[in-house]
Amino acid sequence: MARRNLYTGKAGERAVVAQFPIREWKVAVPEVDVGDDLFVARSPAAFVPVQVKTCRATQLKTSYFGQFRIPIEQMITPRIPELVYVFAVYHDANWSDFVLVPRPDLHTEHVVHGTGSVSGQHITLRISFDATRVRCSGRDWSTYRANWSAIPDL
Repeated sequence: MARRNLYTGKAGERAVVAQFPIREWKVAVPEVDVGDDLFVARSPAAFVPVQVKTCRATQLKTSYFGQFRIPIEQMITPRIPELVYVFAVYHDANWSDFVLVPRPDLHTEHVVHGTGSVSGQHITLRISFDATRVRCSGRDWSTYRANWSAIPDL
């Protein structure tokens, strides 16, 4: 992984961490990352695992897009509580978009609708943004844009 990607990844994780306290959620960042970047909760009784994926957007004429790689094994494996993905997009010198997708939704999108492309043990998602919509593999993902309610209130 290129050094720039390491910096972008860490910055994106911090940008996502900053979103939770303003929504009155607690955030825990594990010392060692073995698949879960964050754990968030409204109460200390039950934490929800969060996987943060980040990218720098590529500008097009009237839109932009970001690409994300997800391990297939992580996407297909059910958990209790379920994992939530947060796709953080850096565009025009800002963290412009956060797309929150629960793992079961992502799995369904991939299996039922063919969302993403498989390469080895990973799936690559290309998420595009314009003024009114978010799309992934031709599917409307606008409901996932800034969908902080995707984090269950356990």
